[in-house]
Amino acid sequence: MKKILFLICMLFISIKGVFALTYAGCDYSTVSRLKSLVTNVNITYDYRYENDRIVFDVTLVNITPEMSFKDSVTSNVYTYQDTNNGEITIRGYTTNSGSYKFYSTISGCERILYGTKYYNFPIYNEFYGDPLCADNDYDVCKKWVKSKITYKEFMDYINASNKEDTKPEKTEETDTRSLFDYIISFYVKYYYLILPFIIIACGLVIYIKRKKERFKF
Repeated sequence: MKKILFLICMLFISIKGVFALTYAGCDYSTVSRLKSLVTNVNITYDYRYENDRIVFDVTLVNITPEMSFKDSVTSNVYTYQDTNNGEITIRGYTTNSGSYKFYSTISGCERILYGTKYYNFPIYNEFYGDPLCADNDYDVCKKWVKSKITYKEFMDYINASNKEDTKPEKTEETDTRSLFDYIISFYVKYYYLILPFIIIACGLVIYIKRKKERFKF
Protein backbone atom coordinates (compact mmCIF):
# COMPACT_ATOMS: atom_id res chain seq x y z
CA MET A 1 0.00 0.00 0.00
CA LYS A 2 2.83 2.40 0.86
CA LYS A 3 4.50 1.69 -2.48
CA ILE A 4 1.31 2.51 -4.35
CA LEU A 5 0.93 5.84 -2.52
CA PHE A 6 4.58 6.64 -3.21
CA LEU A 7 4.16 5.96 -6.91
CA ILE A 8 1.02 8.12 -7.10
CA CYS A 9 2.82 11.02 -5.40
CA MET A 10 5.82 10.71 -7.73
CA LEU A 11 3.50 10.62 -10.76
CA PHE A 12 1.68 13.74 -9.58
CA ILE A 13 4.96 15.62 -9.04
CA SER A 14 6.30 14.63 -12.45
CA ILE A 15 3.07 15.71 -14.21
CA LYS A 16 3.16 19.06 -12.39
CA GLY A 17 6.76 19.54 -13.48
CA VAL A 18 5.88 18.82 -17.13
CA PHE A 19 3.01 21.35 -17.12
CA ALA A 20 5.33 23.96 -15.62
CA LEU A 21 7.48 23.86 -18.75
CA THR A 22 4.95 23.64 -21.54
CA TYR A 23 3.87 27.24 -22.30
CA ALA A 24 5.38 27.80 -25.76
CA GLY A 25 8.74 26.74 -24.44
CA CYS A 26 8.68 29.18 -21.51
CA ASP A 27 7.92 28.12 -17.93
CA TYR A 28 4.78 29.44 -16.31
CA SER A 29 6.54 31.31 -13.52
CA THR A 30 8.50 33.36 -16.08
CA VAL A 31 5.36 34.04 -18.11
CA SER A 32 3.53 35.23 -14.99
CA ARG A 33 6.44 37.47 -13.97
CA LEU A 34 6.74 39.03 -17.42
CA LYS A 35 3.00 39.74 -17.59
CA SER A 36 3.28 41.47 -14.22
CA LEU A 37 6.17 43.61 -15.50
CA VAL A 38 4.12 44.68 -18.54
CA THR A 39 1.26 45.70 -16.23
CA ASN A 40 3.65 48.12 -14.50
CA VAL A 41 4.47 49.94 -17.75
CA ASN A 42 2.83 53.38 -17.78
CA ILE A 43 2.06 55.54 -20.82
CA THR A 44 1.62 59.32 -21.04
CA TYR A 45 1.49 61.66 -24.03
CA ASP A 46 2.03 65.29 -24.94
CA TYR A 47 1.42 67.33 -28.10
CA ARG A 48 3.26 70.02 -30.01
CA TYR A 49 3.06 71.98 -33.27
CA GLU A 50 5.22 70.78 -36.11
CA ASN A 51 4.97 72.12 -39.68
CA ASP A 52 1.63 73.82 -38.89
CA ARG A 53 0.04 70.67 -37.53
CA ILE A 54 -0.37 68.87 -34.22
CA VAL A 55 1.83 65.84 -33.49
CA PHE A 56 1.88 63.70 -30.36
CA ASP A 57 4.78 62.27 -28.37
CA VAL A 58 4.31 59.16 -26.23
CA THR A 59 6.42 58.40 -23.17
CA LEU A 60 6.69 54.91 -21.68
CA VAL A 61 8.27 54.22 -18.28
CA ASN A 62 9.19 51.07 -16.33
CA ILE A 63 10.60 49.24 -19.35
CA THR A 64 12.87 46.39 -18.17
CA PRO A 65 15.83 44.63 -19.86
CA GLU A 66 13.64 41.55 -20.37
CA MET A 67 11.14 43.43 -22.54
CA SER A 68 10.73 44.32 -26.18
CA PHE A 69 7.67 45.96 -27.68
CA LYS A 70 6.31 46.63 -31.16
CA ASP A 71 4.46 49.74 -32.26
CA SER A 72 1.30 48.91 -34.22
CA VAL A 73 1.49 52.16 -36.22
CA THR A 74 5.12 52.18 -37.34
CA SER A 75 5.94 48.46 -36.81
CA ASN A 76 9.14 49.59 -35.06
CA VAL A 77 10.47 47.31 -32.32
CA TYR A 78 12.06 48.79 -29.17
CA THR A 79 14.13 47.18 -26.41
CA TYR A 80 15.61 48.32 -23.11
CA GLN A 81 18.74 49.46 -24.99
CA ASP A 82 16.60 52.13 -26.70
CA THR A 83 15.51 53.59 -23.36
CA ASN A 84 17.03 55.88 -20.76
CA ASN A 85 16.97 53.78 -17.59
CA GLY A 86 13.64 52.25 -18.61
CA GLU A 87 12.07 55.44 -20.03
CA ILE A 88 11.54 56.17 -23.69
CA THR A 89 9.71 58.89 -25.64
CA ILE A 90 8.49 58.05 -29.13
CA ARG A 91 7.80 61.19 -31.12
CA GLY A 92 5.80 62.36 -34.11
CA TYR A 93 2.46 60.55 -34.05
CA THR A 94 -0.18 62.01 -36.35
CA THR A 95 -2.71 59.22 -35.97
CA ASN A 96 -5.33 59.20 -33.23
CA SER A 97 -4.72 55.75 -31.73
CA GLY A 98 -2.48 52.73 -31.68
CA SER A 99 -0.94 50.11 -29.40
CA TYR A 100 2.29 48.51 -28.21
CA LYS A 101 2.56 44.72 -28.04
CA PHE A 102 5.02 43.44 -25.46
CA TYR A 103 7.28 40.42 -25.86
CA SER A 104 10.31 39.05 -24.02
CA THR A 105 14.01 39.08 -24.83
CA ILE A 106 14.56 35.92 -22.76
CA SER A 107 15.68 32.99 -24.90
CA GLY A 108 12.78 30.60 -25.52
CA CYS A 109 10.16 33.13 -24.42
CA GLU A 110 10.31 35.60 -27.32
CA ARG A 111 7.21 34.42 -29.21
CA ILE A 112 4.75 34.92 -26.35
CA LEU A 113 2.60 38.06 -26.21
CA TYR A 114 2.70 39.24 -22.58
CA GLY A 115 0.43 42.25 -22.83
CA THR A 116 -0.75 45.20 -24.91
CA LYS A 117 -0.77 48.88 -24.04
CA TYR A 118 -3.01 51.28 -25.98
CA TYR A 119 -2.69 54.99 -26.68
CA ASN A 120 -5.55 57.25 -27.78
CA PHE A 121 -5.14 60.92 -28.64
CA PRO A 122 -7.81 63.63 -28.72
CA ILE A 123 -8.86 64.93 -32.14
CA TYR A 124 -7.43 68.36 -32.94
CA ASN A 125 -9.88 70.84 -34.43
CA GLU A 126 -8.25 72.26 -37.57
CA PHE A 127 -10.68 75.20 -37.50
CA TYR A 128 -9.59 76.23 -34.02
CA GLY A 129 -8.49 79.84 -34.24
CA ASP A 130 -10.58 80.57 -37.34
CA PRO A 131 -11.68 84.25 -37.44
CA LEU A 132 -15.30 83.08 -37.37
CA CYS A 133 -14.65 81.75 -33.88
CA ALA A 134 -13.63 85.12 -32.46
CA ASP A 135 -15.39 85.72 -29.13
CA ASN A 136 -17.42 82.51 -29.60
CA ASP A 137 -17.31 79.40 -27.45
CA TYR A 138 -19.14 77.08 -29.85
CA ASP A 139 -18.20 73.40 -29.76
CA VAL A 140 -16.79 73.65 -33.31
CA CYS A 141 -14.44 76.41 -32.10
CA LYS A 142 -12.74 74.40 -29.34
CA LYS A 143 -9.21 73.04 -29.69
CA TRP A 144 -10.26 69.40 -29.25
CA VAL A 145 -13.38 67.84 -30.76
CA LYS A 146 -15.10 64.47 -30.58
CA SER A 147 -14.96 63.90 -34.34
CA LYS A 148 -13.57 65.60 -37.42
CA ILE A 149 -15.86 67.85 -39.46
CA THR A 150 -15.63 69.43 -42.89
CA TYR A 151 -15.36 73.17 -43.46
CA LYS A 152 -18.93 73.19 -44.80
CA GLU A 153 -20.18 71.56 -41.59
CA PHE A 154 -18.17 74.10 -39.62
CA MET A 155 -19.73 77.01 -41.57
CA ASP A 156 -23.25 75.58 -41.28
CA TYR A 157 -22.87 75.28 -37.51
CA ILE A 158 -21.54 78.84 -37.18
CA ASN A 159 -24.30 80.31 -39.34
CA ALA A 160 -27.05 78.43 -37.52
CA SER A 161 -25.64 79.46 -34.13
CA ASN A 162 -25.37 83.11 -35.18
CA LYS A 163 -28.99 83.14 -36.38
CA GLU A 164 -30.09 81.68 -33.07
CA ASP A 165 -28.16 84.35 -31.17
CA THR A 166 -29.69 87.20 -33.19
CA LYS A 167 -33.33 86.21 -32.70
CA PRO A 168 -35.26 89.06 -31.03
CA GLU A 169 -36.13 88.46 -27.44
CA LYS A 170 -39.77 87.93 -26.68
CA THR A 171 -41.33 90.96 -24.98
CA GLU A 172 -43.97 90.61 -22.35
CA GLU A 173 -47.42 91.65 -23.55
CA THR A 174 -49.10 94.44 -21.55
CA ASP A 175 -52.52 93.51 -20.23
CA THR A 176 -54.90 96.39 -21.12
CA ARG A 177 -58.16 94.76 -20.08
CA SER A 178 -60.55 96.71 -17.80
CA LEU A 179 -62.19 95.54 -14.58
CA PHE A 180 -65.42 94.87 -16.48
CA ASP A 181 -63.51 92.65 -18.91
CA TYR A 182 -62.09 90.67 -15.99
CA ILE A 183 -65.58 90.23 -14.52
CA ILE A 184 -67.02 89.02 -17.84
CA SER A 185 -64.07 86.69 -18.37
CA PHE A 186 -64.42 85.28 -14.86
CA TYR A 187 -68.17 84.75 -15.35
CA VAL A 188 -67.71 83.00 -18.71
CA LYS A 189 -65.11 80.69 -17.18
CA TYR A 190 -67.10 79.82 -14.04
CA TYR A 191 -70.74 80.48 -15.07
CA TYR A 192 -71.78 76.91 -14.28
CA LEU A 193 -70.88 77.61 -10.65
CA ILE A 194 -72.10 81.22 -10.46
CA LEU A 195 -75.45 80.85 -12.29
CA PRO A 196 -77.07 78.51 -9.70
CA PHE A 197 -76.22 80.98 -6.93
CA ILE A 198 -77.74 83.84 -8.96
CA ILE A 199 -80.94 81.85 -9.56
CA ILE A 200 -81.22 80.89 -5.88
CA ALA A 201 -80.55 84.49 -4.79
CA CYS A 202 -83.16 85.89 -7.17
CA GLY A 203 -85.72 83.30 -6.04
CA LEU A 204 -85.05 84.14 -2.42
CA VAL A 205 -85.50 87.87 -3.07
CA ILE A 206 -88.83 87.27 -4.87
CA TYR A 207 -90.02 84.99 -2.05
CA ILE A 208 -89.20 87.54 0.62
CA LYS A 209 -90.82 90.37 -1.37
CA ARG A 210 -94.07 88.43 -1.86
CA LYS A 211 -94.14 87.48 1.82
CA LYS A 212 -93.88 91.12 2.84
CA GLU A 213 -96.71 92.07 0.47
CA ARG A 214 -99.05 89.58 2.21
CA PHE A 215 -98.53 91.23 5.56
CA LYS A 216 -99.64 94.63 4.21
CA PHE A 217 -103.36 93.61 4.22
